[in-house]
Amino acid sequence: YEGALGYYTLWVGEKVQGKTHPDTLNTIMNMAITYEEGLEDFPKAEEMFRLALDGYERSLGKVHKGTKNCAFNLARLIDEQGRQDDLQKLLTAYPHIEDDEDWD
Repeated sequence: YEGALGYYTLWVGEKVQGKTHPDTLNTIMNMAITYEEGLEDFPKAEEMFRLALDGYERSLGKVHKGTKNCAFNLARLIDEQGRQDDLQKLLTAYPHIEDDEDWD
């Protein structure tokens, strides 16, 4: 039920505001967090984080707070899985998140 509600909210947001509207992207990122923390579906969480990150970057740019927050959440997910090569690629693409966030 919760998944259906999330997808319905996303569908409405996309129809009303557009796929790259910050509110729509925030819904996608919140769904990613739910997949990660609540459902422990890490592949689906990563898919949703990447979808949101792409939208944030295209609509708001790499240094926008929403983009940086989404990139950090994706980096944290990848880091927790021990995928250091993938993490390094993300940190290379978004070097500001390494400077802005506490990784200890």
